Amino acid sequence: MQTRDRASRDRSELDNRIDLTSRTTRHHLAVLDRRRALRERSLESGDNTPWADALEDIQHSMEKTEVLAARDILVERLKGLSRAEEKVREGTYGLCDTCGKAIPEGRLRALPEAVHCVRCAERLEQERFNRSSQSLRAQEDALAAA
Repeated sequence: MQTRDRASRDRSELDNRIDLTSRTTRHHLAVLDRRRALRERSLESGDNTPWADALEDIQHSMEKTEVLAARDILVERLKGLSRAEEKVREGTYGLCDTCGKAIPEGRLRALPEAVHCVRCAERLEQERFNRSSQSLRAQEDALAAA
């Protein structure tokens, strides 16, 4: 009975931690979107110096790139948190999706959305990097051929 109560408390604690992280991430995403909207409105009234338009365009482009990259990271984190919530409900939270081995507690505390052990996560990241590198090389080759 004590084991079942403890497991229930542990699961509740995990649910709460994942839920809090998810809410915080959604909040960051909303703040990012509001800042982007405010920035776009502020561009309507600008400077009249000869090079201001070019500099503003460059700055706006850089800011937009940074915001989109941050937004992508937050969206991916939300997806991971959603998967972690599924795993808690399934009773498999803390086990690697790829190899089935236990994910270290420290990793789960630092990244509640972790669904892969370090070894599998590194391998998956390397595979993603290799695919994107191949895609970039193919694009470069296509541009060179044109």
